[in-house]
Amino acid sequence: MFRTVSILASLAVFLFAGAVNAESKKETVVSMMASSINHYNKVGAEQAFKDFAVKGGEFNKGAIYVFVSSLKGEGVIFHGANPKLVGKKLGKLKDIDGKLFVKESRDIANGPGEGWVDYKWPHPETKKITQKHTLIHKVGDTYFAIGYFD
Repeated sequence: MFRTVSILASLAVFLFAGAVNAESKKETVVSMMASSINHYNKVGAEQAFKDFAVKGGEFNKGAIYVFVSSLKGEGVIFHGANPKLVGKKLGKLKDIDGKLFVKESRDIANGPGEGWVDYKWPHPETKKITQKHTLIHKVGDTYFAIGYFD
């Protein structure tokens, strides 16, 4: 009996820690989105993108980073984890489950202007396909995106 209670208590702690960690990541993304947009509006795109690219900086925390895409069809404008994506038009890109997550992101930006998209994407540090939750926010003719991995 004691062993069963101990196992259940351990499992509850583990699950609670995971939920807290996910909530903490989500709060980090929401906060980073607000500060990224404020910074962008204050210093302009060129300087903001330089600042967003600083690994370990305020806007690029390893697996949580800023990426910006055009709503005019010019593709990715900035990507904090993979600069090779800049200039790429990814509208038809699907995740491993066939989800058109870039299209969904654009639809959110063009519709309500802000919302979340869930999809599977390679984790920038582990390179493993992992569930990602990305906040989208329209800014002029672009949309900012910042996400976190499970």
